[in-house]
Amino acid sequence: LQYGDIVFGPSAGGRDLVLAEGVDNLRQQITSAIVTALGADPMNVGYGFGGYAAIADESHPMMRREKLRFAVLSVLQADPRVKQVLRVLIGSEIEAFRTGTPAAAAGSPDITGWGTTRIEAQFTIAGGETVRLAVGPVAGGMP
Repeated sequence: LQYGDIVFGPSAGGRDLVLAEGVDNLRQQITSAIVTALGADPMNVGYGFGGYAAIADESHPMMRREKLRFAVLSVLQADPRVKQVLRVLIGSEIEAFRTGTPAAAAGSPDITGWGTTRIEAQFTIAGGETVRLAVGPVAGGMP
């Protein structure tokens, strides 16, 4: 992966700025895009996450969840390093997936009383490596 950025990491003196490369950098850049509202960067108005409008504006829980899923897919597909998206889980779907609970039992509330939700995505990158990314809580508006 050709992209790089800086992060706080271990060094001889404790913690210092180090270069983030590979999967660590990919996770950092996708997380950064998801925590940035779509259009908030005046130098790149196409950058960011369109899910905040869904959290704030959509009152129907199922539609809100699917709009959030679409917004996450948009962020992932905008990165040329992501080759295939395997799954995007929103809120209660994450635990239901981990426990093997049927999707219908996950329930419809995907936004907590604090106006937040968790997002988890799994995708493949060049070379076939599978990457799992968990972001949250992502804040928006009240349901």
